[in-house]
Amino acid sequence: MSKKALELTEDQQKQIIDLWNSKENDPPSLLELVREAFPSVENADGRSKEGKAVKAFLASRSLKARGAHEYKAKGVKDLNEDQKDFIQNNVLTMKPLEITRALFNDDKLTALSQEARTVLDHIKTLDPQLVYAQPEHEDVAVGEYKAPKTIPSMIFKINTYVAEKINKDKIKPSQKKEVAALIGYMNTYRFNHQINTYQAETDRELFESSFIRYTNDKSDLTQEEVDQYIVLCTEIIISSSIQETIQMIQMQIDQEVEQGNRIPMTLIEANNTARTEYNQCVTRQQKLLNDLKVKRSDRLSKQVKENASILNLVQMWKEEESREKMIHLAELRKESLKEETQKLASMDEIKARIMGLTEDEVLNG
Repeated sequence: MSKKALELTEDQQKQIIDLWNSKENDPPSLLELVREAFPSVENADGRSKEGKAVKAFLASRSLKARGAHEYKAKGVKDLNEDQKDFIQNNVLTMKPLEITRALFNDDKLTALSQEARTVLDHIKTLDPQLVYAQPEHEDVAVGEYKAPKTIPSMIFKINTYVAEKINKDKIKPSQKKEVAALIGYMNTYRFNHQINTYQAETDRELFESSFIRYTNDKSDLTQEEVDQYIVLCTEIIISSSIQETIQMIQMQIDQEVEQGNRIPMTLIEANNTARTEYNQCVTRQQKLLNDLKVKRSDRLSKQVKENASILNLVQMWKEEESREKMIHLAELRKESLKEETQKLASMDEIKARIMGLTEDEVLNG
């Protein structure tokens, strides 16, 4: 004989309806409803007889509660004005997930995270022409390159290319100074003009990464040195292009050899020319790098000497000040001893003190 199904009392039905209506925009789960109707029953859930009774009642009202195992997406976060500005300033050059990870300083965030959906929702409110678009051919650069203009966006770039990461929440004053200097270097007309001459995205990334790796820890570069680093990075792109040419020529030579053909003299000459150009390019890079190192080293040495001179002056002043203070203390001590000596000037006074006599007793008997 089958057991009779559990039925809800009118009070329990009312409790469920009241709870459901109180969360109209965010309906309660089945487990919440079961515990509301049966607060004294332990381990009651959607599989228990109490849960089945609640589900039957909901079905009679054409309602369906969310199961405990069903994922409930969290709502979006509130963005402050600085975060909105960061998104708008970087939406053209960064993908939404890259912006999310930089904005919330968490490389583990996924496209399904609450933070990513928040960023994506805000991007949808922006002008479509300002939004990053994935090119049909991945190596084709999209639009004009725009250098980072804020501390957080530049820190993200640095952390992308440099092994020693910067924690934007614990950034040191010296690091902040270096990041600010790098923003200045990369927002010059010369830098932006040069990087925008490259049509391939890989060339832009190589140019940008090389410049950041060379200059991210140098806040004291002159404009001449910044231009030289731009030339150095340009030479790096040229050498990369020559390497690709050498590889293509070598592949053609290998094909001729595999087919048993005689290698054409034009391929041999082209290969030799390309390798010569590559060696010359590498030599120019090394010379530029050495010149920059020597210039900066000389300038820093001069600064160290100047700072050392200032420190010596400060130390001398401190030593003179200490010496004068000690002389002053010695003079005070000398004056104090002189006063005490005068008080004990006569033996009569000493005897009187030993006998316990006052000055009046001595004078008046």
